[in-house]
Amino acid sequence: MAGMSTLTIRGALRRPTVPSLSFPACGIASATLAAALLLAPLAGQAAPQAQNTPAVPAQSSVSVPSAIAADPLPAAPTSVVLYPRSARVTVEDRVSVEAAPGGGQAFQVALPAGADPATLSVTIPGNGVASVSIREADATESSRVVRLRAELAGLRREAASVAGSIAATEARMTLWSKPPVTNAPTADLERLDAQMARRLAELNATLPDLRDKEAVLAARIDRLERELNEAGGAARTAPVATVLLASPARGPLAVSYVYTLRDAGWRPAYRLEAFPDKGSVGFTFEAQIRQGGSVDWNGARLSVATVEPGTALQPPPLRDWQLRPILGVTPMAMKAAPAPVAAESMALRADAAPSAPSMDEKATYEVWDLGPRTLPAGGSARVALRGETWPATFRHTVRPAADPRAFLTASVTLPEPRHYPTGEALYVADGASVGSATFSLAEDKADIFFGSDPMVSATMRLDERKSGREGLVNKQQTRTWAWTIEVANRRATPVSVRVEDPEPQPRDTAISLGVESDPKPATENQKLVWTLDVAPRAAATIRHTVRATAPADMRLDDGR
Repeated sequence: MAGMSTLTIRGALRRPTVPSLSFPACGIASATLAAALLLAPLAGQAAPQAQNTPAVPAQSSVSVPSAIAADPLPAAPTSVVLYPRSARVTVEDRVSVEAAPGGGQAFQVALPAGADPATLSVTIPGNGVASVSIREADATESSRVVRLRAELAGLRREAASVAGSIAATEARMTLWSKPPVTNAPTADLERLDAQMARRLAELNATLPDLRDKEAVLAARIDRLERELNEAGGAARTAPVATVLLASPARGPLAVSYVYTLRDAGWRPAYRLEAFPDKGSVGFTFEAQIRQGGSVDWNGARLSVATVEPGTALQPPPLRDWQLRPILGVTPMAMKAAPAPVAAESMALRADAAPSAPSMDEKATYEVWDLGPRTLPAGGSARVALRGETWPATFRHTVRPAADPRAFLTASVTLPEPRHYPTGEALYVADGASVGSATFSLAEDKADIFFGSDPMVSATMRLDERKSGREGLVNKQQTRTWAWTIEVANRRATPVSVRVEDPEPQPRDTAISLGVESDPKPATENQKLVWTLDVAPRAAATIRHTVRATAPADMRLDDGR
C-alpha cells in the first residue's frame, strides 16, 4: 500500500479529557435534581464507539491500490549473499524497453525499500549501460506488511476504546466521591449514601481489569510495531532506477543487476555440549538470517559470508618507535596512568530438499552455500551450517589468586584450522545448560570452558609476606611472599586440575626475581602452570614462594 505512514501508540492511548461538573447551590429543587441524576441507573461499562468510524476486524484484509503504470514492481532475487550487516542481492529479469525522453532507449528497475541505490550494478548481455538515474517512488508493500498494518490499526482502535472507558470510569468515581448535593432532604441523602457505596465499589472493581487490558494491548501494539519495522513497513519510499541503453535494442531484454540491501544480514549461533564421560564435545554451527526487504525471496539461492564487504581493505600504518626520556613524570604518576584498552522467527523453507550447506573458502573470507530457499519479506530463520563431534581432553582449570572456583575445561585439537566468526554460543554440560557467552575460533586448538564445578575448588593462603633491606655497600630492598595453594576434590572420581598463577615480570633490569615451588610449575604465556591429579575426596597442596630484590632507593610497586 503506497505512501502509508506508521502511526504511534501514543495517540491511541491518550485518555480523553473529561470536563468537570459543577452544580450551583440554588435551593432544594436544584439539590434534588442533582441527587436524582446521581441515583439514576448507570449506563453499561462498554466503551462508546467512535462516531462515523466503521469497525474493521483486526485480521481483515485491506485493498491495495494498483501501482502506477510507469513504476515497475521490485523483482524477486535470483540469489542472495548475506553478510553480517547487509545482503548482496542478484536479480535476473526480462525488462521492457521504451523510448527515453531525451532520446535513446531505456528501461526501469524498481528496488525494494531498504536497498542502497548507490550500489546498483546493471549488466546487459550484448549491450551496455550509458547512464543510470535514480528517483524515489512510493514503496510497494508486501502482503505481510499490509496484514500487519490492518492488525495494528484494529489494536489501536481497541486501545483507544479501553482508554476512554478508563477515563469515563475515573470521572464517575470522582463524581460519586464528591456528590454536588446540598440542603437535600434527609431521606434523599440516606438513599444517596447507600448508592454511593455501591457505585464506588462497582467502579473500583471495574478499573483494574480495564488497566490490565490496556497494558496487554500496549504490549501487543509494541510487538506489532517492531514486526512491522522489521518487515520494511517503516519505509515510505523506494528507489527506482532508469537505465539508458548504450545502443538500440528490440523487444524485452534479459538483464541482471545487483544491489545491496541494508535491512538484511546474518549472525552466527553456536551450541557447544560437553560429554566428559565420552571425551568429546558436540559442536553445532547455525546461521540466524533475516531479511527486512519488501520482496519475498522465492527459491533464491542463499549463502552467508563471514565478513562484511569492504572491511579492512589495507593494513593500518605503523607508528614510529621512539625511545625518549619521560620528563616531569614521577613513578607514582606512571603507575596511575590508565592501561590501554584492548583492541519472532518466520520459517525458512528449503526448496527441493537441498543438501547440507557447503563452505567455500575465499582469499580473505568464507562463504556457506545454503542452496535454494524461500524466505518471506521481513522474515527470519535459523539454518544449520555444520554439526560435528570433537575429541576432547577434560580437566578443571582454577586460578585461585582471582577465584576459588574450578571450571570444567575441554581441550580440543582439530585435524585442521577452522574459522568460526564471533557469535553467541549456548554451553551445555551433561544435558544441562550452563550459560551463554561469545565463541569464536581461528585455529586448530581451543580450550572451551563449561562453567564451574561446585565439587572442585582451590584456596590460596598467604603464609608470609615481608620486606627488608640487606647488604653493607650496595644496599638492597627485598620482598618475599609465601603461599599455600590447596586443591580440594569432593568428587568420588579423580580429577585433573590445572592451576594457574601470574608469572612475576620484572620491568627494570635492576630488579631480580626468584621463584621456588613444590611441585615445580611450567611456564606458559607469562603464567605459572601446575597440573595436578587429585584423588577422589582428597586434596593436593602447592607450596609457592616468590622473592624479589631491587635497589634500596627504587620506589618499587610489587603489583600484589
